[in-house]
Amino acid sequence: MDKEIWVPVTFTHIEYPKGDLFGLILAWFSLLPSFTVISFIPIIVLRRDLTTIFFFMGMFVNEGINQVLKRIIAEPRPARTASSVQWSQHGMPSAHSQFAGYFSMFIILLFYVRISVVTFIIPLAKIWKHVLAAVTVVVSLAVCYSRHYLKYHTQSQICAGFLVGLGIGALWFILLEKFAGPYFPIIASMPICEMLLIKDYSLIPNALWCEYHCIKTEMRSRAKKYIRPE
Repeated sequence: MDKEIWVPVTFTHIEYPKGDLFGLILAWFSLLPSFTVISFIPIIVLRRDLTTIFFFMGMFVNEGINQVLKRIIAEPRPARTASSVQWSQHGMPSAHSQFAGYFSMFIILLFYVRISVVTFIIPLAKIWKHVLAAVTVVVSLAVCYSRHYLKYHTQSQICAGFLVGLGIGALWFILLEKFAGPYFPIIASMPICEMLLIKDYSLIPNALWCEYHCIKTEMRSRAKKYIRPE
């Protein structure tokens, strides 16, 4: 193990053992939190939904708490080899694992509490929440395991990070449902939000179904105007 050569994934700082295909795959899993945060920017710009914006804000709150805990606990990361990069940043708790815990908890609660099932779309519509929840858990655990396999964190740092993330995700969702969410219709009706086309879907049982039918109805209405009789 002392002779392992660690190389970064293309255009990133995440390192994996050279020639280790499994390590390369896990290195990409380790990059998922960064990709997720970046992907939320176009999602927010396109959807302009208050719940999505609140979810995105929670990611920064989660990261801020992680940085505070790291400074307080001040536990170093594990050293790979004598020649590996010596990380100056503390490792307890793992930021990637904490993000995975936050994301999985919030999104699963969102699936089961906020979003209703439209059973007439496809026969298996009733199980889609369970499938998405299972995929979310598997991917989150893969992100956590990648931090251990690639020797960025110890097992205790990963477990602590994941548990803290789960707690923050649950608390942030409760804050959404009990305190912030009830004010979303008022916030969405404010002039600045109307100008920016910021919307609130919290009172709509299935926003995807609603958007589909609203757009379909609008397209039919416009098509009638442009279709001229021969």
